[in-house]
This record gives sequence, structure tokens and C-alpha cells, in this order.
Amino acid sequence: MENDLVNGIQTNDTQTLRVQLNYPPDRVYQPILAQLVTDYNLVPNIRRADYDERNGGIIYLELSGEQSDLDRALLFLDAMSIEVNALPQAGENWVI
Repeated sequence: MENDLVNGIQTNDTQTLRVQLNYPPDRVYQPILAQLVTDYNLVPNIRRADYDERNGGIIYLELSGEQSDLDRALLFLDAMSIEVNALPQAGENWVI
């Protein structure tokens, strides 16, 4: 999975990863995406999201930014107990 995450879509100096984030219930109300923007200089493109206070949350999104920032953000998400699953990277249009 890690290689799938690292080998995202590349445009100029920006990498874009398509991922599914699985949140545990205790993280649902924390501003995780805001931290990805402010602390890691990433641009999220949310394609679909849902949450439940008992079961946690799920977000399908693209994350764009410098490779080093993406790498640091993935470590942050892991430390926050947020599961990151790679989604297919091929093609500009994708449907969730």
C-alpha cells in the first residue's frame, strides 16, 4: 500500500494522491483536514464523506502537494490512528 500512496499522480512539482481515510470515532470531530492544509501545505479535494459518532468516519479525497509534505502528512495520519487506503490513481475523472 505504501508504494501506491507514494506513487500518485504527478503534475509539475505537485503530487496528487487519491485516498480513502477511515477515522476512528474519537477523531470524527477533530479538524484533521484543516491540519493537513495548515501544517502540511496540502490541498484536499473531497469527493465523498460520511461519519457516524459510533462507527467513525470515512472520506474519499485527493491530496495535492509537495512529495515531502505528503510523506509527512501520511505519518501524521498514522499517528492519529487514521487508516489511509490508496485508491486507483489512473485517469483524471473518478467516481466514488
